[in-house]
Amino acid sequence: MGTKVSKKFNIFQYTDYRSLLKDYYTYQKKMSKSFSFRFFASKAGVSQSMFKDIISGRRRLSLAVMQKYVVAMNLTPKEAEYFSAVVQFVNCKSNDEKNLHFTRMLHLRGNCEVKILDESCYEFFRNWYHSAIRELVTLPEFKEDYEWIAKKCVPGITATQARKSIETMLRMGILHRDLNGKLHPADPMISSEYEMKSMVLRNFHSEMLTLAKEALERFDPAQREISSLTLGVSQKCYERIKERIRSFKEELMNIVIEDIDVSEMVCQCNFQLFPLTNNLNNNEEAQ
Repeated sequence: MGTKVSKKFNIFQYTDYRSLLKDYYTYQKKMSKSFSFRFFASKAGVSQSMFKDIISGRRRLSLAVMQKYVVAMNLTPKEAEYFSAVVQFVNCKSNDEKNLHFTRMLHLRGNCEVKILDESCYEFFRNWYHSAIRELVTLPEFKEDYEWIAKKCVPGITATQARKSIETMLRMGILHRDLNGKLHPADPMISSEYEMKSMVLRNFHSEMLTLAKEALERFDPAQREISSLTLGVSQKCYERIKERIRSFKEELMNIVIEDIDVSEMVCQCNFQLFPLTNNLNNNEEAQ
């Protein structure tokens, strides 16, 4: 019998340090039943109560404490730098800073295959079908036939829209042609900046929400997955949920990048989290 090799804990799949630390603890506990909060705290030289407070959201992880966890987790310099970027990404307040640290995280992942589009390429988000056609190009049966492309899109578009979409993506470098003239995406995966500030991006998300609403009637339940939750939460919990959604989005992107099977369809996955009530504390302060 061969020896089973355990998969190494992958710090690069996280964008939320609370999820990172919680999963690290679970991973180590699975590897060794003797691993405990006390053992880890002893290695780090930090109280076990602080670790519990951080993963529960009661406290933030500072860079100083993070450095101690880096030693206890025996991280490589690159992993430590990534951990630092995650901490700064979660803790910083401004959108510009978040975008800066998010981009840094993507680069530190090494063979990162996600290209971040800057505002000069936001024309890509002006119409929902640009992203659908970009992915349609990756399917084996794809034909550069504008009538065919138009009919493949759901809901349908015109052949003229299909032609202009491909021309737009070629001009922006999102699509390119190989030596045989065949269309290919220039990058395996693309994304906007982390925090959207452009009205074009807002309109894009509005279009996708409309398509999601129409999907309730357009597709059989077996062909879609639409569900929702209504929750009563603290502001801290609300922020944690936001970070978890973002982390899950990154996980999905990695799943797609690592998919070795032939693509068979183009689909859309939306994420929404928004208040259904006014902030009571803010209302009281305003009175």
